[in-house]
Amino acid sequence: MRLRKVAACGVAVVALAASGCAASYEDRMKYLDEIAQKGIDYRAKLYEQKTEPSTEACKIGFDLLKANPPQDQDGGGTSSKWKEQVEEAYIKSCVTGELKPKPDVEGVDAVTPVPVTAPPGPSGSPSASASPAT
Repeated sequence: MRLRKVAACGVAVVALAASGCAASYEDRMKYLDEIAQKGIDYRAKLYEQKTEPSTEACKIGFDLLKANPPQDQDGGGTSSKWKEQVEEAYIKSCVTGELKPKPDVEGVDAVTPVPVTAPPGPSGSPSASASPAT
């Protein structure tokens, strides 16, 4: 009989903890950084397996991760919008290799182009002196 009371108390404590308040903004942003880093780590594993990181491959990695994001709603619960942000952070970081990929209107497949650092030559093309071979 005493064992039942102890077990019931344990279940009640877990239920109260699960129905807690929303995580702070800072905690959620820290979680996004952690999940993005896991995406980058998975990217490295894909390369080790001689697989090119793609949205599909990174989505598989996210599904295998079984992420459990902190709650974002008071009274408990995780909104679908927050879950989508977590998945997007993982997949974009996995695809691009960047911890915080820049948002782009083209979606998850978009990779922000690297800006040209050398000014173009007189003909509109990069000058020959910008090449490391010369």
